[in-house]
Amino acid sequence: MRWSRPLLGRSSVPVLCYHNMGGNGMPWQSFTRQIRWLRDSGVRTLSLTELDAFLGGEPLCAPSVLLTFDDGFRDLHTRVAPLFEELGLRGTVFVINNRIRPEDEPGTNEDIIAHEAHRAFLTEGNRSAWLSESELTDLVKRDLFDVGSHSGTHVMGIVSPHERPEKPEHWAYARWHAGLEQGELPRMAPEFTTHLFNAEAGRPETDGEFFARVRDNLAASRSDLERRLGKAVTSLGWPWGKAHPIAVDAAKAAGLRTLFTLANGPVTAGSDPAAINRLEVRRGKGPSWFTSRTIIYSHATIAALYAGMRIG
Repeated sequence: MRWSRPLLGRSSVPVLCYHNMGGNGMPWQSFTRQIRWLRDSGVRTLSLTELDAFLGGEPLCAPSVLLTFDDGFRDLHTRVAPLFEELGLRGTVFVINNRIRPEDEPGTNEDIIAHEAHRAFLTEGNRSAWLSESELTDLVKRDLFDVGSHSGTHVMGIVSPHERPEKPEHWAYARWHAGLEQGELPRMAPEFTTHLFNAEAGRPETDGEFFARVRDNLAASRSDLERRLGKAVTSLGWPWGKAHPIAVDAAKAAGLRTLFTLANGPVTAGSDPAAINRLEVRRGKGPSWFTSRTIIYSHATIAALYAGMRIG
């Protein structure tokens, strides 16, 4: 892939987002092809510290990307880590605190179906699809992954008055799982994107209640991860890739300064650390898509123009 080297820029860092490997996520063969292309093309994979330095004005010594993985699935330890170790690469994982697997619960070695893993956790308390604390700390000690928060809970919340059955409040628990008819579930939204309904008060949250709810969730997530890892945690990947401005302020108040969205666009020296763009790499995208998007998003001006065209 040496032909691509002259086309790669250094004025923007493509921040790529993955979830699970195999299953309904990124096919393993496709992922390994992408990662080997990065290595063979001379692309560096940055740490969060290196990204922060770039945002602060330190120039890149080579074309670079940041590889991020949302949710903290176990296949990072069983599949991705050995590949990174072989190729000398690294990534960042955004962890959901209440999904961290207890050490006495066996982890799955099967391909992970993400929505089924979330449903199994919510209905059965099954965390077999997620990293344990020892696996997470091993990734950090081997200098293969940085760790950020993906919130303490990663749920949807109720945003309207309702009478509802006692069902888990989560996107993965859809009507066909719950056995409910249209209209039986309340209107819901990602918990950091809007004011939720305060059932006790019989009204939507106030701005202050919204701020406090998000701040407390993220502060607890950060504190718990720091206790487990023995090092500072200052980054957050927003669940569903978006957040209300009040939630952004609450995250800053919780001590999280580098906040990752799923908006398309360049990441350049001077980009707002509280609004870092990411490009989600979906399972159906082929090698030409991956190569072209990595090249495009490595150039600040081209990336801004391309993102403005609303092309994936």
